[in-house]
Amino acid sequence: MMQTPMDKIFLIISTVCFFGGFAYAVNGLRAGRHHDNRANLLVMGVGFLFLCATLYLRGEIHHRCPITSLHEVLIFLSWSMVLLYFILGKTFRLSLLGVFTAPLVLLFQLAALVGFFLEGEPAAIGKDTDKIDGWLELHASVSLVSFGALALAGVAGLMYLVQNRQLKRKQLKALFYNLPPIRYLLTAVVRLIVIGVVLLTIGTISAFFMRNVPIPLHQGLSILTWLAYVILLALYLSKRIGNTKFAQGAMVLFSLPILILLIL
Repeated sequence: MMQTPMDKIFLIISTVCFFGGFAYAVNGLRAGRHHDNRANLLVMGVGFLFLCATLYLRGEIHHRCPITSLHEVLIFLSWSMVLLYFILGKTFRLSLLGVFTAPLVLLFQLAALVGFFLEGEPAAIGKDTDKIDGWLELHASVSLVSFGALALAGVAGLMYLVQNRQLKRKQLKALFYNLPPIRYLLTAVVRLIVIGVVLLTIGTISAFFMRNVPIPLHQGLSILTWLAYVILLALYLSKRIGNTKFAQGAMVLFSLPILILLIL
C-alpha cells in the first residue's frame, strides 16, 4: 500500500482546519450569536501552521521556493492571504475578514489537493544554486504575495458591499453587527491595494532580469493588472468614483491575477 507523503497530509489537515473555522463562524452567524473571533483565529492559526509545514516540505523536495506548479502556486497564494490577514486584520478591526477569506482559501487548497494527488513524484532541482534563477524566485514569490493582498482587497470590498446593502435596506441582521465599521473596510481596501501594487511593481520589474523572460501574454497581463489597480486607486482618491464602485472594482479586478495564474 502506497504511503501518503507528509506534505499532502499536512495540506489536508490545513484544509480541514479552514473549513472547520468557516463552518463554525457561519453557524454562529446563522444562529444570531456574536461571532467569537478568538476561536476562529485559533483554528485558522492551526491551519496556517500546517500550511507553512506543507510549503517547507515542498521546498525541501525542490531545494527552492515551492512554486514549481499551479497547485503549489495556489498553496503559496493561500499562505500569503492568510499571512496578510493575520498581519492586517486586527489593525483594521476586520474580525470577519477571515470568515470571508476562508471560502477562497478553501477553493485554492482543494484545487491544490487535486493537483497533489494527480501529480507524479515531484522532481527535485537539486542543491546546485547555478540552476536556480534568483530573479525568477523574486518575481514569482513577490508577485504571489501581491496577489494575496489584492485578493484580500477584493474580500474587504465584498464585506463593504454586504454592509452597505444592509444599511440601505435597513435590514440589520446578525452579520451586520459582527462586521467592523464601514470606514475601516474602505481604509483596508485602499491600503491592501497599495501594498499589492507596490509588490506587483517589484515583481514585474524583476521579471525583466530573469534568464528566461516570461511570454509576452504573461508579462502583458501583469502590466495590465498593475495599471488597472493604479487607475482604480487614482479614480477613488481623486473622488472620481464613489465608495460602492471602488469596492466593486476591487472585487472585479482580482479576475486579472487569477487569469495570470491560469496561463502560467
